[in-house]
Amino acid sequence: MNTPDEHDDRPPAVRYAEAGADAWVTVVRHQLDASADHSDFYKLGADMVGTLRALQDLARLLDRQVQRYGEQREVYDDSGEVDPHDRLTAAAVELEAVADALGSVIWSADRYWNAISHIGVEDGPAAEGEVSR
Repeated sequence: MNTPDEHDDRPPAVRYAEAGADAWVTVVRHQLDASADHSDFYKLGADMVGTLRALQDLARLLDRQVQRYGEQREVYDDSGEVDPHDRLTAAAVELEAVADALGSVIWSADRYWNAISHIGVEDGPAAEGEVSR
């Protein structure tokens, strides 16, 4: 996993975004080998919701920044065929769509997290792959 360090001269937001994406890939790999456990389902659900909310915040922030980007500097489109301001507008529209779509995903993830929080395991012999509480 890539971890941001002081020797990486990229902006901190870019370094942490890469580390976060790498971390989620690692989570999936570890969960593939994990025994089913409702407390893990709950904790991972909480982290999914938190991550999705952060991604929605990022999409909204980038949307605002992209909308103003052409006002702050001279920009061009590398194809030479599209007005760069039109391209920035199109990018901002897509970021708004990402933020909106994440809102729906967050709603479902929150409902999952809520539902799984009501699950308990009876004391006694655990089924294969389960941890008894």
